[in-house]
Amino acid sequence: MTPLFREPVAATSPGRIVALGAVGLAVLAMLGLVWWTFSPILGQVYAGLRLAETATLWRFTGWGHYFMTMPAGQPFAFVSIYKSSVGFGLAATLLTALLGTLAWHKRSSKHIEVLIAASVNAFSQRSIRAAYAPPQCLVRSPSPEPEAAGPVVDVVVNPFQGLRDLRDARAVEGVAESVPWPVAAALSLTIDAAAPLKDRKAHAAVLKAAWTAADRFAADPAADPSSVILADLRGLMVMAISDQAGRDIAMLDRIHDLIRGSDTLNDAVTQLASLALPTERLFFPDYAWLRHVDPTLQSVITSY
Repeated sequence: MTPLFREPVAATSPGRIVALGAVGLAVLAMLGLVWWTFSPILGQVYAGLRLAETATLWRFTGWGHYFMTMPAGQPFAFVSIYKSSVGFGLAATLLTALLGTLAWHKRSSKHIEVLIAASVNAFSQRSIRAAYAPPQCLVRSPSPEPEAAGPVVDVVVNPFQGLRDLRDARAVEGVAESVPWPVAAALSLTIDAAAPLKDRKAHAAVLKAAWTAADRFAADPAADPSSVILADLRGLMVMAISDQAGRDIAMLDRIHDLIRGSDTLNDAVTQLASLALPTERLFFPDYAWLRHVDPTLQSVITSY
């Protein structure tokens, strides 16, 4: 991943490199002098470290035998510590190379920068569609023919046009019985998406009742929902239309004007879906139950 801002790389002068090399050589010379002077003591310390490092197996090697049999106080050969460390150096080098290879492989295959990097064909139309196309683009739309589309609820004349004030819950209740349950559920959901109810349990109650009625309709289209389900859906619709507690009153007034201005409730649901779209609360899965009852109405809502 390329950073948006990167500090410029400061150039290192040759003199600094030569100075660092000279310091390194001086340090090595000083360490060699220390080993030459204190090898009787440092050799014993070195032997103890090697024994602990190899779980005492070092004593069976040639250099291990050399260090272990040297009399106390006798100096060790100057090159002994260097030659005896060759095997350990090679083992450490191989282990470092192995760890580096594993780290490089992990960095090349599992690092987040690799996972989010675009491949050679990542910007082709097919790749972009496969990665980012919304699921509804891959689903076939319902057939416009009624016989192929499945059961369709009849267009419902708007019974709310004659009401002066949709905030009057009793007046809304008086005409709610003429609203079919699928339209009542769709009205409740689209109104709640545009101007959410304060009681969020109502949304879940609408979905539960709608799915129960839709499942029964799918099993037997001639069977009507239970009276309890009908009462729940229509009561929740009345609440969505008229309840004012904790809601955006200006948006609620727009909803009332829209409902009263629609000739049919099907048109009202369509316009409500369009009104609710900018609020980002129009969730398409909430209308999946409509596929069993009225695919045409579902397609109109989810087309937004």
